[in-house]
Amino acid sequence: MIALKIRMRTLFAVALVAALPLAGWAASPAAHAVADASSSQDSVYLGYYQEDPATNHEDPTMGSVYLNLPASDSDFSGTMYFTYLGCQSHNLGTISGTKAGALLKGHWNGSIDGTQQTGTFTGTYSAAQSAYAGTFTVAGGKQRIDIPSCISYYIAPKGSFELFAIGKHVPSNFSVSMNGNAVSWNPPSGAVMTLVYVLDPAIANSGHGNATVWQTLVLGPQGSANLSDAGLLSGHAYLIAVGASDSRFHRLSFASSRFTAP
Repeated sequence: MIALKIRMRTLFAVALVAALPLAGWAASPAAHAVADASSSQDSVYLGYYQEDPATNHEDPTMGSVYLNLPASDSDFSGTMYFTYLGCQSHNLGTISGTKAGALLKGHWNGSIDGTQQTGTFTGTYSAAQSAYAGTFTVAGGKQRIDIPSCISYYIAPKGSFELFAIGKHVPSNFSVSMNGNAVSWNPPSGAVMTLVYVLDPAIANSGHGNATVWQTLVLGPQGSANLSDAGLLSGHAYLIAVGASDSRFHRLSFASSRFTAP
């Protein structure tokens, strides 16, 4: 089999100029743990991170992020997921910090394709938006990663994130539905990149381990993706999340929904 080197900045240029309705890239861990879904109530906020396009104009990527947040002021934990291709390493940023009122203050650390990374993670809750929003940094600054016969890309020096309660739809008319292994949504006008990912809510609620099972980026105005390669366990409960952004990498929509794998 011939492996092709995929340059993400080329894919982004194609998507922004031609708006091709093609799926970009996807990856999932080889396996994921199963936790007891009845062990706790939801304390999870999930959403997306967006690399800063001003400091990483080549390939400012979206990715999955979630936090397990306490009801009162206390410690929180979560993860950011950075894997998009099966030839990549299992790339995970572990987030930890403290919630104080509406404020989140913490840091993250992890491995991205063989490089050790760390940075800050801070945010604020908006009652008007019913969501958390904030920023993260990468202590090592902007870095180029090159994996022969796989992928070449940049790590941005900073970025932003938004986190929503499970089942939240922003705007309210943005819908996500499952039919077997296919997920579909109503793509908002101007969408050029859409993040789609699957989360295991039991693992996320436990506060331990990585709950992100699979993620993909869909380039262009397409409104569907297939989860056949996600390695889902039949009969297991999951969350599907979809977030779309425009050509300036501003979020247009986000929604999550529960489903049971067929």
